[in-house]
Amino acid sequence: MVIAVAIFAVMMVIAFPGLTHIAKVGDQVGQSNRRLSELQFALTYLNRDWMQVSSRKILDQYGDEKSHIIIQDNSISFTHSGWSNLLQQKRSELQRVQYLIKENQLIRQYWTSLDQLIAEEPLATVLIDDVESFSIYLIDNAEKAIERWPLSDQDGQRVDKPIALRVDIDVKNFGQVHRIMEVPGGVL
Repeated sequence: MVIAVAIFAVMMVIAFPGLTHIAKVGDQVGQSNRRLSELQFALTYLNRDWMQVSSRKILDQYGDEKSHIIIQDNSISFTHSGWSNLLQQKRSELQRVQYLIKENQLIRQYWTSLDQLIAEEPLATVLIDDVESFSIYLIDNAEKAIERWPLSDQDGQRVDKPIALRVDIDVKNFGQVHRIMEVPGGVL
């Protein structure tokens, strides 16, 4: 009986470090899976909004007309349709959204009114933390990147009609991910 207990104790001493290692690896895999889910959610949310982009321009808080799509400083603002209205409030089914980076977080902002009121602040949601870099731009047929939209007269460049939106996001401890989304027909 003593010999059996001694053999069991030796086996436990040998097996314990392996079990501890398996538990640590399991935690790391769980964290990676959560991170991947967050990243997939953020990109799916952006893709869903983008696929419903609308050609409706807006008025800013000063009454100036703004383009329905604005890309500048690695952020994108656009008007999209499909804003559900479950409470049947008196408002448009179009929504103005913006995706940008603030303090290493990918943020989705939206305004409650399409044409912005004076001092109206957007409502913000953090989609993912620890973003090391984020870039967003349009791509034309020649695969040339268009980093600002709409193009102004000062840009002085001729570009083909954009056919896709490209998003590059680099997330800490995960790496860089690229997503290319078609520009819906008739929007540009």
